[in-house]
Amino acid sequence: SLRAMASPPLEEHVFLVESFELIQQFGKQFQDKLCGADLCMERDHGCQHSCVSIPGSFYCECNPGYQLGADGKTCSSIDACADGRHGCEHQCVSAHGVYSCRCRAGYYLNQDKKTCTMIDYCSFGNHSCQHECVSVPNGHFCRCRSGFTLQADSKSCRANDLCNGVDHGCEFKCVSAEGSYHCICPEGQQLQADGKTCNKCGAGHVDLVMVIDGSKSVRPQNFELVKQFVNRIVDLLDVSPHGTQVGLVQYSSRVRTEFPL
Repeated sequence: SLRAMASPPLEEHVFLVESFELIQQFGKQFQDKLCGADLCMERDHGCQHSCVSIPGSFYCECNPGYQLGADGKTCSSIDACADGRHGCEHQCVSAHGVYSCRCRAGYYLNQDKKTCTMIDYCSFGNHSCQHECVSVPNGHFCRCRSGFTLQADSKSCRANDLCNGVDHGCEFKCVSAEGSYHCICPEGQQLQADGKTCNKCGAGHVDLVMVIDGSKSVRPQNFELVKQFVNRIVDLLDVSPHGTQVGLVQYSSRVRTEFPL
């Protein structure tokens, strides 16, 4: 009859006392339901965070981001990074049950909040590198192109003098270039196919007679220039009895052979 009259749930509203031993327990439950006693207020519940009263009893509850310990009272922070599914490229930081991704020094977090990109310090435009700027985590350094050496100021570059560092084999002169070197010959001589030796332009064997003006109107200073010109020409020739032969004639009021072929 009571079950027919009571409202559900019946297990909370209808109690069957089968023995005298259950009377005291039933009375306590009945009193708690009628009086609405808050057990969290009446006793030392020991909950670390919060206590929740229920009819005739109570239980402990933790704040968001925490989980209840095995003792049913203490709370510990939930490590959201522990399961390894966070997807953070560098570091995962857990706090109050949630996590966030963090990048190592020298990197910034991308818009996906998971991956990291190295900071391009060279793009700031204040590196002053003469050749190239190279970004690294937490900074940058200057680098020279091939054939150059970085100077003590760590910014400027100087071309390497390869002529002093290698056995170039140049017959006349070695000239350093960017990352390499090449041989050159004196004026009037040509570089051979080996790129090292020089040939004289008179190798074709000619008979050369030079006629110069030795009159007073030439003046001594100009006459010195004429002699220098003759010397330069002869120096370029392979002069020998069986090679190129050179003769010189000087004229003024009369003509004089200075030396024959």
